[in-house]
Parts: sequence; C-alpha cells; structure tokens
Amino acid sequence: MILVSAGCAVTAKLVKEAGFDGIWVSGFEASARLGLADNGSISLIQMLELTKPIVGATSLPVYVDVDTGYSDFNRTVKEFESIGAAGVCIEDVHPDYKQNSLWGDKVPLMDIDKFVQKLDINRKIHVIARTEAFIRGYGMNETALRMNRYRQAGADYLLPHSRTQPLQINQAWGAKYATVPTKFPEYTNHELRQLGYSMIIWANQTERVKIKAVRDMLNRLKRCDRMLEAEQDLCASLDDMRGLCE
Repeated sequence: MILVSAGCAVTAKLVKEAGFDGIWVSGFEASARLGLADNGSISLIQMLELTKPIVGATSLPVYVDVDTGYSDFNRTVKEFESIGAAGVCIEDVHPDYKQNSLWGDKVPLMDIDKFVQKLDINRKIHVIARTEAFIRGYGMNETALRMNRYRQAGADYLLPHSRTQPLQINQAWGAKYATVPTKFPEYTNHELRQLGYSMIIWANQTERVKIKAVRDMLNRLKRCDRMLEAEQDLCASLDDMRGLCE
C-alpha cells in the first residue's frame, strides 16, 4: 500500500487520480499550514476538522498522523473512527518532548509499558505503532524490543522511523511494516516492498511541492508584472480546478 499525503480535499482527489492506494494526513503538514512548528501544537479537534473533508472527498483509505495520541488515545481512535478514517499512527516519543524527528538529537521516549497500554484498546480501525527509538539514537536493540512489544499489543503496522535508510526488517518481529522514506527518496516503492515494507508513506511531498509552485508563480508575477506567463506555464486551468470541486 502506497500512501501519499493530502492536506485538503482537492489534493486527496489528485492522489486518487494518480492511482495511489491511500492518503496520509500529516501532522507536519497540518502544523506548517498554520505557520506552527511540528511539536504537538495541533489539537485533536483541529486534526479531525482537517481530516473529515479529505475522507469525504474520495473512496481511498485515509490514515492520520496523531502524534503521541493527544491526551486520551482511546478517545482519539473513536473520534477518527466516527468520521470514517481507516487508521491512525501514534508515536512513542515522550509527549513533553514532541518535535519533528527529521531534525534534532536524542529525546526521551515514552515508557514502553505505558505506550503498550495505549495500544490495548477496542477499535475498528488500524493502528500504526511508530517507534522513534532508531531515529532518536537508541539503537537497533531498543528498536527491536519496542517493535516486538507493540506487535504483541496488537498494532496492525509497525513503523520503525529512520532518517538515514530503510531499516532491515526482522521478520521475527511479526506484523506488517510501514516506512516513511522522506530522507531516502532514492529508493523506489518496489525496492521498499522487496525489503519487507507493506505500507510506504510519502508523508510531506504534496505540501512541499505547493510551496515551490506558489513561490515560482509569485516570482513570475512580480518579474513580469502580469499573470499571463504564470498562467501559461504554472497554473492549472480554471476548468481543471472546477472539475476537482464538483
């Protein structure tokens, strides 16, 4: 399953149009759109409000990044179940130290037993258990320990996060595996599947491409003092935009 990020209904429709398998609603992207750092500043209600129109825009399964689960993970799961999400992803960094794991050094992780308790709930949707152990410098032994415990607790997917390379999967960990290859985009989806990953999450590229495209359009408008050149080269047609909104 290949998930691609979408922060709005139109992007969700484009993901489906391109033939991908599902949609990822990213906490990083959601924070960025509000001009906020990805440090747990987005609330449960804000993520629900963002996700609901995305779920309604397409038949693709929608998986949501819920950071550390907010204050009550059981409630979080029930709320996303109620709007039709296919699953949520919860990470095990300690909530007091939540920050985007693509930057920064070692930070405390949640006590493993307390995190396992979060996973032990009745639910109808998938749960992706993401460990920050490797990406935060705790090594493969701690990563393997946490993956095994999270599998035993019933996680549907295990996500050992990395900013250097896809981790070699130990099949003894069981369960299915997800990866977020932001920092190793040279790997193809096929190669990642061959390594044992059944869920591949392209988690922030659609928002990043929007930043570049809008900047290019604004620079073109400023330079040419009219919109014609940007309209010709950079803008979708009005009919295209209208068609995606019907």
